[in-house]
Amino acid sequence: MIEASRADVETNYLMKFDDDRFIKLPIDGYMDLLGITPNTSQTAIINAVNNPKYRFICAAVSRRQGKTYISNIIGQLVCLVPNCHVLLMSPNYSLSQISFDLQRNLIKHFDLEVVRDNAKDKVIELSNNSTIRMGSINQVDSVVGRSYDLIIFDEAALVDGRDAFNVALRPTLDKDNSKAIFISTPRGRNNYFAEFYYRGFSEEFPEWASIKATYHENPRVSESDIIEAKKTMSANEFAQEYMADFNVYEGQIWSFNHETQIAELNNFDTSGMDVFAGLDVGYKDPTAFCVIAYDWDEKKYYVLDEYLDSERTTEQHAIEIQKMIDKWDIDWIYIDSAAQQTRFDFAQNYGISTINAKKSVLDGIGHVAGIVDNDDIFVNQSCKEVLLCLDQYQWDPNPNLMKERPKHDGASHMADAIRYALYTFETTATTF
Repeated sequence: MIEASRADVETNYLMKFDDDRFIKLPIDGYMDLLGITPNTSQTAIINAVNNPKYRFICAAVSRRQGKTYISNIIGQLVCLVPNCHVLLMSPNYSLSQISFDLQRNLIKHFDLEVVRDNAKDKVIELSNNSTIRMGSINQVDSVVGRSYDLIIFDEAALVDGRDAFNVALRPTLDKDNSKAIFISTPRGRNNYFAEFYYRGFSEEFPEWASIKATYHENPRVSESDIIEAKKTMSANEFAQEYMADFNVYEGQIWSFNHETQIAELNNFDTSGMDVFAGLDVGYKDPTAFCVIAYDWDEKKYYVLDEYLDSERTTEQHAIEIQKMIDKWDIDWIYIDSAAQQTRFDFAQNYGISTINAKKSVLDGIGHVAGIVDNDDIFVNQSCKEVLLCLDQYQWDPNPNLMKERPKHDGASHMADAIRYALYTFETTATTF
């Protein structure tokens, strides 16, 4: 199955755009020289890129469809035009190197003249003054300060590249026709790649186009391949890798229903409800705080507010938390029992009282799972970090672990705050 968000993105044949097309050279002739017939997903990506209406193309494509290969072919064709500049971005330099080496192979295949191939600077310069540069989302500062005609984000869903693009790289696409391509298999629905993908379906973002393709669009995948994959993979992993499904995430701990459990709660009436919060303390790692109300009559939880920030003083955290205490009239704050200095400082210096949270990790995760799986929790649509952690919180995939544990990453801090709050409240509330 293949889906294009815009009706004018053809999936079955390469479209003609005359002089307005982005790829100035004939891509069909170029691919003939390589002996390649593009599949439907590759065709859709080419057509979306070539269409002058779209500057940002997001492709959620299942594995083994040649998504990296076709994006690099597009990048090479752009660089065959004098004074054009292409940036190859990946989550890390190791993955970027795959595209960089592919560019070298294409250059060698067509015997193009290279005036500079600098491994240290990670740039190839052709004799026509065009360049191909390699970068890492984790070290984005090294590739800013210049203009690009095309930026390719490969395996875009593997890390959070929102700031890398919005803050650092979006300004480098400063030509009228400069473009960016985001290509990946999905990794859940609450991350920047999913956000960019859904822009392609919104009239608010007319310059965005999105493509989704499952394994059915790959002519090289046999029925026996699929049977073997289903035997050896979990259902979530198969849906993610072969069906390009945004609704699952391999290793996902909680299965939050995004369709029914998100609400507008900014002015939510908490009269007659208990209001409490969870607090996970960090410095390099962020400090996470979430506010939750419990309706005893409906037996439902409502996540009302959140705070997440790193490298801030205790005073700075206290000021923000006090604002939420005043707004929501919070009854109890459950804090990480390892953060006793913060607990003391909050009480002594800022008049904020806290209670040591119950910290049994697996029991706490199980309690939250019961609430989430039964749709007994609603989340304010403005609580982006809470929604992200409900989607992205996952088990550590390390096979050498003696027992299961959650992965320590960007989603785990708010997840800990939620766990402290819900688990402690649920197991102690009747004793108040």
